[in-house]
Amino acid sequence: MAGINNAEFCKKHKASLLILGGFNADKGAMEAGKKVIERGRKEFIFEDPLDGIERELKSIYGRKFAVNIRSSTLDGYLEVARLVENYNGILEINAHCRQPEFIAKRCGEWLLFNLEDLIRIVRAVSKIVLTAVKIRGSHKLDYYSICKKLFENGCKIVHLDAMIPNGGCELELIRRISNLGFLIGNNSFIDKSSGEKIIFSGAKMASAARAVLKDEIFFEKMLQSRILSQPVFLE
Repeated sequence: MAGINNAEFCKKHKASLLILGGFNADKGAMEAGKKVIERGRKEFIFEDPLDGIERELKSIYGRKFAVNIRSSTLDGYLEVARLVENYNGILEINAHCRQPEFIAKRCGEWLLFNLEDLIRIVRAVSKIVLTAVKIRGSHKLDYYSICKKLFENGCKIVHLDAMIPNGGCELELIRRISNLGFLIGNNSFIDKSSGEKIIFSGAKMASAARAVLKDEIFFEKMLQSRILSQPVFLE
């Protein structure tokens, strides 16, 4: 949740994996973030992107974490990858955000529709740090082929927002691609039942966002589920 999921917010919660960001890693992405703020959306804005991100990493150090990153250049991803590796974290490439300001800068969902560019980033970043990619469902795309190529080129985790337009989680999409590699299922995880359905569909983990804003002990409640609290191992 851009503008919300910083280290201070995440440390309050008992999630197994804390995902910070999205953070903007370079000038182009930061310019897009400022334009997004102008129309009322929340964003993280750092005077110096790398310095700001490193402050967040220092604050979260000791917890299992990933950092969701947007960048208009390969160098932006590489610079953050080195930082994240120093703090034993996971770098999550944002191929998910659909705001037009980011797409215009070749960030976020633009990468999902320009797979060669996304693969080039994954190959480079995965040589430095454990790499995840967050993608959005609901498009007329061959997600099986996309995820297969991501895993083949160094991605270790796909974080899938399996959204259905107008609400809901496309469990069948999770089921189709879950055998390819480590999958985190996302969207409409609002209670134990919805989270367990994501796991039963084949995801290794289920991620929640907006539900946490409504309930400060959301994760504590979810971890009372035998299914949602089972150990997870990334091979």
